[in-house]
Amino acid sequence: MRIKIIIISTLLVIAAAVGIYFVTIPTIYATLNSVATLSGHRPLPQQFLAFCDTSEAVTVTILSPHDSVWHQNGRFDVTLELTYGRRTVIKNTTAHILLPVDYKKVEVGTPVDTIAPRAFLHGSDAVANGVLFETQMITPLAGLTDTTGRHQVEVYLNGTTFLSTLYIVDTTPPAATVTYVTIPMGADISPTDFVLEYFDASPPVDIAFAGEIPDVFLPGQHTVDIALADRYHNTATYSAILTVEPNTIPPRIVGAQDIQLVLDSPAMFRRGVSAYDAFGRPLDFTVDVSDVDVDTLGEYQITYHAVDCCGNSTSVTVQVFVVDVDPEDVRERAAAVLDRILREDMTQVQQAQAIFNWITANVGYAAGFEHRTVYESANQALVHRRGDCFVFYSISELLLTMAGIPNMRIDRLLDPQRPGEQSRHVWNLINPDELGWHHFDTTPLIVRQIDRFMFTQTQAEQFTRIIHAEGQGRDYFTFDPDLYPEVVR
Repeated sequence: MRIKIIIISTLLVIAAAVGIYFVTIPTIYATLNSVATLSGHRPLPQQFLAFCDTSEAVTVTILSPHDSVWHQNGRFDVTLELTYGRRTVIKNTTAHILLPVDYKKVEVGTPVDTIAPRAFLHGSDAVANGVLFETQMITPLAGLTDTTGRHQVEVYLNGTTFLSTLYIVDTTPPAATVTYVTIPMGADISPTDFVLEYFDASPPVDIAFAGEIPDVFLPGQHTVDIALADRYHNTATYSAILTVEPNTIPPRIVGAQDIQLVLDSPAMFRRGVSAYDAFGRPLDFTVDVSDVDVDTLGEYQITYHAVDCCGNSTSVTVQVFVVDVDPEDVRERAAAVLDRILREDMTQVQQAQAIFNWITANVGYAAGFEHRTVYESANQALVHRRGDCFVFYSISELLLTMAGIPNMRIDRLLDPQRPGEQSRHVWNLINPDELGWHHFDTTPLIVRQIDRFMFTQTQAEQFTRIIHAEGQGRDYFTFDPDLYPEVVR
């Protein structure tokens, strides 16, 4: 508020002996300010004088209010005395006495150039335009709003400074982009699966289902609410669509394999066998052993059967051999062999070579054996030291497995278009020291130049051609590659 003051000149008639004189006292043209000041700080009197047209100084004196008033806050009348030469005039204006705020609260990420210094003063909004109210930030604000927290700042007001606090808060919930999700029936689902991306100034962000968890066993489309909450519990909820497709993937039965059962010994057909649905969750399963007679030597079948919650089923049938060979006795004989030929400092390749060398040096070829179980055939090799390809495969499998060398069985592929022209053959695949799968065949061959220890697929094809050229069959190492891991070339 500015007040214009005009001190009107007075025309004086002065009588004297020689005549009458007229003396004119000049008029003072002055404009006053209304001034904003900090509580406890009395403004300088000259701050109330906005403009004066005289070249000589005008003295300004604050007559009121008294000193105690300047410690209050609010709008107060101010009485001024203006003196110019011999003239004095009394005029009134106003003062706005303001208190600093304890803190100014702003949202994290607020541009600092939008934070006005006046915001740190109580009642600044009520101060009208035209009041002398010069403010600025003494403390640089750059970067202060990037993260939450409190920062002491210094502010300038009309020649004085004061301290306050800039309080950076986060009241904004996370922002996210959600997506539709499609799963097979029964598959596990997580609330994070629906969130493509999110942003929040105060991580970490917790993502959870809002309301009921979707039913993954109910085919069709479901509306799913996803809640995102940051560390200050600011929460936003988004809706997405879950599509559950019918599940047609059958369960898996793991560990079902041919069993060798010693005559009159307890039968534990479930040991080592488990069943899982398409998503890896355990399932109950049944075992049909109605065909097995554990008191009679022979070969029988048992069938494992599992059904998942969607009605998909799986059955696996294996052979049960009731024999008079005790597997523990066979393993003891095999362990004695390994103790003689293996050392602790050997690599798996060296161990496999030692096993190959022992078998080819100590077991001879003889045909006409009834193929039943690995233990029976391995026992044939260990005790009688002779046998056909299944005996050589079996003793190889037993010794390799007991030595901890990865191995598996591989069978010759018989061509149904040429019945009677092919014979069966079985050998081993090994993967020592994780070098990749290689062929391993301990069965003796008439063709001596073929090295059957750890040979590649390229070599297997070459050996097959050599064997065929020698008149020993044209499909010696032919097999179905879809049934086995890839063999190193």
